[in-house]
Amino acid sequence: MKTKFTSSSESNILGSTIQAVRKSKGITQEELGRRVGLGKSSISKIEKGLTHISAEDAAILLEAMGEQLVLSASGIDESPATKEQKTKFITTGVSWFAEENKITFAKAYQFLLLYKGIDFLEDSFRYEQTLPRAIVLNDLSRVCANNGGRL
Repeated sequence: MKTKFTSSSESNILGSTIQAVRKSKGITQEELGRRVGLGKSSISKIEKGLTHISAEDAAILLEAMGEQLVLSASGIDESPATKEQKTKFITTGVSWFAEENKITFAKAYQFLLLYKGIDFLEDSFRYEQTLPRAIVLNDLSRVCANNGGRL
């Protein structure tokens, strides 16, 4: 079964990840498109989250660049160590967001709580913790903007 992501935040996460990998490897949109049989404009739309793609399609794009898509299930009981690690990551994410936007930690936390950024960090913790700071901040900003948050 090939299920497409319908949430714009999920498409944005996949798209921004594809873009980050492509840029880190010095591959142009045109070259990536050639590798998978798509045009440059299709790659651009995917990276911007304008085209909803399936996890299978994202895996194909990443594999064409020598990477692998790893998804994890949520809702599994977490160990105390995992809960502590998640709490530390969320605290770090809020601190990064506060620093990036030149606001207090408390204001950043309230903003992220109101516009679903905290929920996003909790739900996507296992994946987001593997990403560089800039991508985490970009993902947080997109999630908040998609939920009406503007700083």
